[in-house]
Amino acid sequence: MSKPLLENKVKLHYKLPTNYNNGDPIPDQAIVDVKNFFIDKYEGLSVDSPSEGYWREDGFVYQDTNLEFSIFIPKTKFERQVKREIPKHIEKFRRDFRQLAILCYYHDVVST
Repeated sequence: MSKPLLENKVKLHYKLPTNYNNGDPIPDQAIVDVKNFFIDKYEGLSVDSPSEGYWREDGFVYQDTNLEFSIFIPKTKFERQVKREIPKHIEKFRRDFRQLAILCYYHDVVST
């Protein structure tokens, strides 16, 4: 029996910076490690071109250049397993990339 053409999935996004907070570039190997992490864990990954993000906090405007890592995950797997792992992954990326915060969000999609 073949799989249905369209499935209920969750698209999980992480935005990770290309530079540390002090302005030094994140080493290429750190980006490769993140790519491998997502491919090993979720068997697929999309990476979108660098984008700029801005936000104001305590009177200071912060700016980051980011790569967006997106993963499509079957909805049942996301609800049973992945959702509870997100805080652990955010903390790992926050430490590895020496950031105050990591942007992560997800939403329901229907995809092949």
